[in-house]
Amino acid sequence: MRHKGNFSLDDRNARSQLAKLISSKRLLCGSLVTMARTCGNPRCKCAVAGQKHVSLYLSIQDGKKRKMICIPKKWEATITRWVENYKHGKDLMADISAHSLKRFMEDGD
Repeated sequence: MRHKGNFSLDDRNARSQLAKLISSKRLLCGSLVTMARTCGNPRCKCAVAGQKHVSLYLSIQDGKKRKMICIPKKWEATITRWVENYKHGKDLMADISAHSLKRFMEDGD
């Protein structure tokens, strides 16, 4: 195992941020989708005036199938933050991978 001093400053920073993110934040792998729909009540504004109900959904992969989960209004900010945390972690891992590839290309010969 290499000593931390062998990692570049950018690589160490990305690793540190990723470790903090994983240990202290919730992560949720998925995409947020806003959908408009009608409820089926013939007297509702969605049927009478065409003003559809707008809801936030979490789109996730469940095996080979895609699932859409409706997010209640009180959870929207929390779920949005969790999805953003996951995406930030994914970006950090891409940075770490790029640093590793660079190191290999420089020292791999």
